[in-house]
Amino acid sequence: MRSNAYTRFCRRLMLRLVEKLQLEDISKKHMLEKANIKMTYKEYVSTAIMTSLLSFITSLVISIMLYLMNPFPLSFLVAIVLPILIPLFTSAYFIIRPTSMIKKREKEIDRLLPYVTNFVSTMASAGLSPAEIFKTLSRVDIYGEIKEESKKIAKEIYIMGVDTITALKHAIEVSPSRKFKEFLQGIVGTIQSGSDLNAYFENKVKEYMVDDLASRKKSLENLAVLAETFIITVIAFPLFLVIVISIMSFTSGGAGIPFSFLFVLSLIILPLAYIGYYVLMKGVSVEP
Repeated sequence: MRSNAYTRFCRRLMLRLVEKLQLEDISKKHMLEKANIKMTYKEYVSTAIMTSLLSFITSLVISIMLYLMNPFPLSFLVAIVLPILIPLFTSAYFIIRPTSMIKKREKEIDRLLPYVTNFVSTMASAGLSPAEIFKTLSRVDIYGEIKEESKKIAKEIYIMGVDTITALKHAIEVSPSRKFKEFLQGIVGTIQSGSDLNAYFENKVKEYMVDDLASRKKSLENLAVLAETFIITVIAFPLFLVIVISIMSFTSGGAGIPFSFLFVLSLIILPLAYIGYYVLMKGVSVEP
């Protein structure tokens, strides 16, 4: 998410209100930087307020039109609930989005860090300085969010004229990943103490590769457990239930569990179960 014509328009329109609310502080600015949301906090809050207001007006107009077209009690209920729920969901989206993006970026950085460290170690052994290393990383697309973090460091060094240590310290403040912060802090400490940077990178490669292997083994174990529960709860149990219901309906002369329950099971319960297991598997798996 980045600044655009709409967000700038919202900022101009809502700036006085946002300034009166006095919501901005350093931690909230850093939160947007960690989420890689490229706009000021005032602009982000202005966009959230304006979008919520527009969603309220739009949902209110649609609700009134629906009620006028179908003046029934259900339409009246929708006309009341819709203008309340949609702005609430819109506001919740803007509140939750920074935290959600921070967690997503942290997960990707931690996943790629062992391989990036290996690449960094190779460049350091070839004689490249830390500034040149991060400039190179900022051009490698396969490193995703680490590329974005490296781009910030390279921008401060080569465009803003900041020294390498200061740029790295700024990156430590706004990085969403604890492991990446520790990695950068180690670089700063190694440079300031005059120690061998190549040795530091080699040690980090070994450490992160061992951690990565352990996390992948744990992920496979969790996936194995989920696969077993998936087979039992979503495949075997429904088949057994269908057989039991069918037998009960025949033996009890139709007085057993109605067949409508089978339709509910097939069209609602099982699809929701599949979606739930998919979300769980995505959560515990370590992507390649």
